[in-house]
Amino acid sequence: FKVNAIDNSQKQINKFKENINRLNIEINIKKLNYLEKKFTNKYNSILLDAPCSALGTFRRNPDVTVKVDQSQMKKHQKNQIQMIEKSLKILNKKGFLVYIVCSFHPFETIEVIDKIMQKHKNIKLHKINSDKMIKRQSGYFINPLSFKEFGGSDIFFVSVLEKI
Repeated sequence: FKVNAIDNSQKQINKFKENINRLNIEINIKKLNYLEKKFTNKYNSILLDAPCSALGTFRRNPDVTVKVDQSQMKKHQKNQIQMIEKSLKILNKKGFLVYIVCSFHPFETIEVIDKIMQKHKNIKLHKINSDKMIKRQSGYFINPLSFKEFGGSDIFFVSVLEKI
């Protein structure tokens, strides 16, 4: 299979390249604005690691909790919903969209997915079977305690949507 990656941040792309080189995998990475990109293809699966407040990284970045304000959260949510909307347009029927954010705030997690589910009747939530996640309404949170032997983990929210 072929993997294409898009990010608007060169810093994130550099970090991503380090990881894929370390893992010895081949991925086509482009620096683009996802919302402005005109896609000609449709995809069977999309992994959307959306920009967010990064509140789930507070274990490593304790100051993140004081840097986030309400206006930023609104901006993030609007952007997240736009990115999901775009993803659904380029997703094939019976395709999967995996939405991930490193946040635990409902405004960026459950509320985003709830708004999408209310608007799109051709989308269903897909169940994830994992003892490393905690199920909450329309998605799952990574349980950081499940990774104690590795020094812990950040908190991530994951929701898998299937286009029907």
